[in-house]
Amino acid sequence: MRSSILPWVQQTTDLLLKLPEIVRGFERKSPQALSEFLRWIDSAEALMSANRMAEAARLAGYKARILSPTYDDGVRSGARKRQEAAAIGLVYDAQSAVQSALEPAASKLRQARETARSLLQIIAQSGAVRYDPKVGFDTLIAQIWSLCVAHEQLKPHAAQLKTLLSSDDIKLVLAGEIDLADFDGSASYAAK
Repeated sequence: MRSSILPWVQQTTDLLLKLPEIVRGFERKSPQALSEFLRWIDSAEALMSANRMAEAARLAGYKARILSPTYDDGVRSGARKRQEAAAIGLVYDAQSAVQSALEPAASKLRQARETARSLLQIIAQSGAVRYDPKVGFDTLIAQIWSLCVAHEQLKPHAAQLKTLLSSDDIKLVLAGEIDLADFDGSASYAAK
């Protein structure tokens, strides 16, 4: 069974969105910027390791480069400045490593969302499924997905979604892309 990629994509995206604030910290010469960046690398490394991605080793190498001035036997003074300089020099590389690890899953998710929007539009136009608030949203998504895997004309779209995502992720994507107004029975596609 295929594992879910949605949480990983969301966690990795959230992690990447923290980086601009860390860079601003370096720009303002905040004393916490270095420790915040090291924590960011730790989080990224843990996320990559948990998903068995080799980028975890690359991030560990970047962290080692940042830490190396503190192990310099000759000169102890200025170690913090050298660490900060190394960190600033590695921000782009670290971001790039995480971004490249994210891209294949993000690409699958973008494709799945496009396919889901097409499916939802076809089903909404057909009027085959209507939303009834008494029955609930989860039931609507289940009905839509059941129709997709059963209907001959929709099966190719469903098969494409199955190649991209797990079953649970497909339902979450459908739930995220649906516009309930299209399924409430009051909207007329003839007018659109």
